[in-house]
Amino acid sequence: TRVPRARIARRDARTRAYATTVIMSPCSTSSVRAHASLARGTRVGTVSGRRSSSAGTRPARAHATMRGGATASGAESIRFGSYGGFVDGHKLAGALQRGDGRGARAGFEATVRAATRAAGRAGKKITATMMPIGVPRVPYKTPNESMWQWVDIWNCLYRERIIWIGQTIDEELGNQLVATLLFLDSVDKNKPIYLYINSDGGQIVPTMAILDTMKHIKSEVGTVGFGSARAMGGLLLASGAKGKRAVLPNTCIMLHHPSGVARGAASDIQNEGKELLRIRAYVNKLVSNATGQPVEKISEDIRRDKHFTPQAALEYGIIDKVLYRNRK
Repeated sequence: TRVPRARIARRDARTRAYATTVIMSPCSTSSVRAHASLARGTRVGTVSGRRSSSAGTRPARAHATMRGGATASGAESIRFGSYGGFVDGHKLAGALQRGDGRGARAGFEATVRAATRAAGRAGKKITATMMPIGVPRVPYKTPNESMWQWVDIWNCLYRERIIWIGQTIDEELGNQLVATLLFLDSVDKNKPIYLYINSDGGQIVPTMAILDTMKHIKSEVGTVGFGSARAMGGLLLASGAKGKRAVLPNTCIMLHHPSGVARGAASDIQNEGKELLRIRAYVNKLVSNATGQPVEKISEDIRRDKHFTPQAALEYGIIDKVLYRNRK
């Protein structure tokens, strides 16, 4: 029987969209086979590991392998755009010359959603995951080597002596930052290291470990605040090397005394209270040394949450400059 031209055109559009998606988002071989099944217009479902086709093709066994070689149990798992491969430049150039673009890709995504809904109505379970939202990878050329490699963006920044603090400070993050600071200082003691801080605070002990390391190493440690630098994040911001402390214009800065909870025997509560008062006095001294303000003023100001605008933080001595865009 003759196939209508409209159907052929739709099939070709799906195939071009499939090529664009696979080229731009490399994935495993088995996932490519699953892509191809959907691009041909088949409906992929699972009935005891079988693949059913809406076009009436012969059933065949299809395995959609997850990243790392593990297969999905009880459900066909199709993973679109998983990391772990490289872009084929020749295929990419060919796709661009053919004009594969957003419209074709949108049509392919609509086909995937329609196939997923059809499989659900038929009682067959299918999982379709589009491009994952995670740590992006960038090409990076290691010094003294001729080849490029794909590394996650955090490792790329570490190699440029930029350390990112973008979460609550806990024991695990503190250990990682201490190790990174020590390693970068061993590589080159003359270049500064920069901490980019976007944190709402965290635990006092890991923060003190980071501060001790910043003072111990010979490399100067500058701090750059953006987003939010509150509590222990604000303390790290103020403890950077003098002249190398900066924030962006919309950064929220806050300082306060540490807090804690004690329970148990009266003597234990008393000991915990004494330790908390000792830490509070030590924090007051740290902030006083960083800002140049008297200890008595610091103790009174940060008894409760003390919020600063970037300009107020500059006048208080927490930072040295506010970074504005240079307009020419």
